[in-house]
Amino acid sequence: MRHESLRTIYVVDDVENPRQRLATDDPAAVLDAVRQGTVDVADRAAVEDEQVRRAFDVTCDIPWRAWILTRDGLPRDLLVVINHMAADAAGLLIMRDDFHTILAGSPLPAPGLMPRELAVRQRDSTTGRLRTSEAYWRRTLAAAPRQTASPGPGEPIGATLHTGIPLSKAHEGAAGLGISLASVLLAAYYCALREATGSSKILLYPMANNRFDPTMADIVTSQNQWVPLVAEFDEAEPFDTLAGKIHWKTFNALKNGCHDVDATNRIRAEFSAMDPPVDPGYNFNAVVAPAGDPATESIDPSRVEWYVPARTTGPGFYLIARAISSIELVFRVNRPGIDKEALTTCLTSVQDRLLSVAGLPRT
Repeated sequence: MRHESLRTIYVVDDVENPRQRLATDDPAAVLDAVRQGTVDVADRAAVEDEQVRRAFDVTCDIPWRAWILTRDGLPRDLLVVINHMAADAAGLLIMRDDFHTILAGSPLPAPGLMPRELAVRQRDSTTGRLRTSEAYWRRTLAAAPRQTASPGPGEPIGATLHTGIPLSKAHEGAAGLGISLASVLLAAYYCALREATGSSKILLYPMANNRFDPTMADIVTSQNQWVPLVAEFDEAEPFDTLAGKIHWKTFNALKNGCHDVDATNRIRAEFSAMDPPVDPGYNFNAVVAPAGDPATESIDPSRVEWYVPARTTGPGFYLIARAISSIELVFRVNRPGIDKEALTTCLTSVQDRLLSVAGLPRT
């Protein structure tokens, strides 16, 4: 009951304007509605596979399911399957912490603003903040590079780079540079793109979300929005200097992360209609556990898993950087001019720079 998104359903009478509503305010009704059960821990893989494959009907289903896994009749683990629309990876960490707090018999603090309150604030046209954000979008896209490759479909490619770098080493390296680990990852991403594309001017879209606001840092739902920034640095510039500059450019971009998505979509459409159109850019999302979180200390050899993305919608070049116990980089690509060879160049480049920041030898 603490997190409204975990009992939100959608009304889709008008496909152009879907609406959200709370399914219930009654805890007993939530328990009656949610799919749940108890199974032996030996059956975990089968239950998990079945439930991950079972779609959520967002118009009527509570967006999560839970199973207690038992061994010899005693509770052992809790398996939770959740709709990504209700919670993301960082949101699951908040759910985990809430769960441990409840198990310890401690009270949960009162939650901050709920997502619907954020949405009202976000779309309040009377605030100068929204007008400032729209002006920032226009300035940034006006300075962005223009599209050079054919606008036709690209080759869908997916790759997960397991860097083998422990979270603690990555945080120590970032602290040594005086910046956040997320900024280190974004700077390494920029350098890798520069090497793979041969262009020093890159339009980046880091992710902004409501958790950057302390009043909403502890709610499950993250109201995510892309925000643009243009990076352009000489190859001779040392990485630590470049990373510091990207850190502050990102800080400035994120100040404009709360914006009316309808307004910014119109701005993007305007620049996409130019001849030549603005480059579609390169998207970035970092999920970073804080320093001091439980993490592996082992330094493992890097490896790459190649896969075909399950979908070709969304950003044409997308990096999800997961820094939970170690650093994993998930690339999803469907962009003209980027093939497996170019993506391999990206993987090699970003791995080498992250190892250097962490003070580790190449593996």
